[in-house]
Amino acid sequence: MIHSIPRPEAAILHAVRELERVCQTHDSLKGSLFLDPSLNFSPDVPCLITYSEADALVGAMTFFAPTQEEAELVALTHPNFRRKGVFRALMKEAAIQAAALDIPDFLLVCEPQSKDGTATLSTIEKTLDHTEFALRYDHTQSPDVLFVPEGLTLHRATEADVPVLSQISADSFSEEAERAAHFMALALASDTRQQYFARLNGEPVAIGALGYEDGEATLYGLGVLTSLQNKGIGRGLVALLLREAFAQDTHDILIEVDNTNARAHHLYLSCGFVEEATYDYFRVPIKQFL
Repeated sequence: MIHSIPRPEAAILHAVRELERVCQTHDSLKGSLFLDPSLNFSPDVPCLITYSEADALVGAMTFFAPTQEEAELVALTHPNFRRKGVFRALMKEAAIQAAALDIPDFLLVCEPQSKDGTATLSTIEKTLDHTEFALRYDHTQSPDVLFVPEGLTLHRATEADVPVLSQISADSFSEEAERAAHFMALALASDTRQQYFARLNGEPVAIGALGYEDGEATLYGLGVLTSLQNKGIGRGLVALLLREAFAQDTHDILIEVDNTNARAHHLYLSCGFVEEATYDYFRVPIKQFL
């Protein structure tokens, strides 16, 4: 049985996490699945596709599509059910869902140490799009020792702040203002994500968010106005968000960075983050699976 699920209930999330733990042990995986549907561009996007046999979950695939341009997929198959067509069945269903949503490409995500994962990808026509690093904060270091520029303060965002937040996002990420506003609205509506912005001497200058799941926090969407970059504001924003997570009694904190963003990578390492996992992203047209 294959099911496409836009908003998974607690029982299926628990089963997926159990499958994840089995695969993490078997394949020496470091990362964990992203199961938050709130940032998908449409409520019709199935954030999770599952494959069951005799009421037992044996395969799962996350489907993350923040834009209509592409969907990021991560698939897990129970070790006892591999090489039996589970992955192909999940990919077929994902392609059907993507076609219905007019999504042309997949980004298949794989940790390079996964022998079964890399072997499966070797049978697929693909191109390496980019690599990302997952970093975890060394919680033995207090974020109170990190530098924060004088006059930089952190504020929880509300709907009234969306115009300002979207302007900062559009400027710092070189994206369309309309798209930036859409993402900000989704972030504010999320049950697991907290959106913030920073003021410097009273003026909004930066944005960032914290996402919470299973006792962990993840830093997302850190951006600083381009005219104020290289002035320590990004470092201060990281420090303030870390302090906020600590204040909410969450010391297990993650962040991801693209391999093409060497400056941000260095910044996070210098703030006390340590590399934990590497993810390769391979671009594949969905038509290969239809």
